Amino acid sequence: MSMAMCGPSYSLAHDRINPKSQGVIPPAGATHPGGDDGYYEGDMKWPRARPALAPQQESKIMNPSRMNVESFNLDHRSVAAPYVRIADRKELPLGDVITKYDVRFTQPNVAHLEMKAIHSLEHLFAECSRNHSQQVIDFSPMGCQTGYYLILQGEPNVPAVLDLIEATLTDVLQATEVPAANEIQCGWGENHSLSAAQDAARAFLAKRAEWEQVSA
Repeated sequence: MSMAMCGPSYSLAHDRINPKSQGVIPPAGATHPGGDDGYYEGDMKWPRARPALAPQQESKIMNPSRMNVESFNLDHRSVAAPYVRIADRKELPLGDVITKYDVRFTQPNVAHLEMKAIHSLEHLFAECSRNHSQQVIDFSPMGCQTGYYLILQGEPNVPAVLDLIEATLTDVLQATEVPAANEIQCGWGENHSLSAAQDAARAFLAKRAEWEQVSA
């Protein structure tokens, strides 16, 4: 069985939705399967409109004491995906530094990647990115399925990280199969889709010029 699925190495060198809107107009071509769970367009899910928060509820959410988890202190209505931002920096006891990047594919609370897409892209990126950099520690999907956390050794500057992401996703588009998509090497080996992962990578790459624009 072939284990090389990432294509050749490259040197490192959905329309945006207003996050403050209370509802979503589904994109052209979206279909609704019935019920209240939302609209679908490929591997993107667009939820139905939701009611606004009551003023006291919003005040309580937006003015808590600072929480331990960095993303819990982020107003997810104020960002504009797709983007890449530095989410955290940690200095370890012996002086080593690691940096965590928020690699956001879809607009929070508006759209998300379906499970097979996010799972397969995790495998592909984790494998292919290490062909370009020895600083990659981890590439983990967010539970909300809107993106990933990329953890790197050291403090690479943002342009270098964007180049790494671009080169890796370009490899993903040339892959012929999802690495380790089997019951021996993966905890849910049948839950994969190469085409869905490539669609997500293609959409993210198409917005390359916007990756450094985090705020709406």
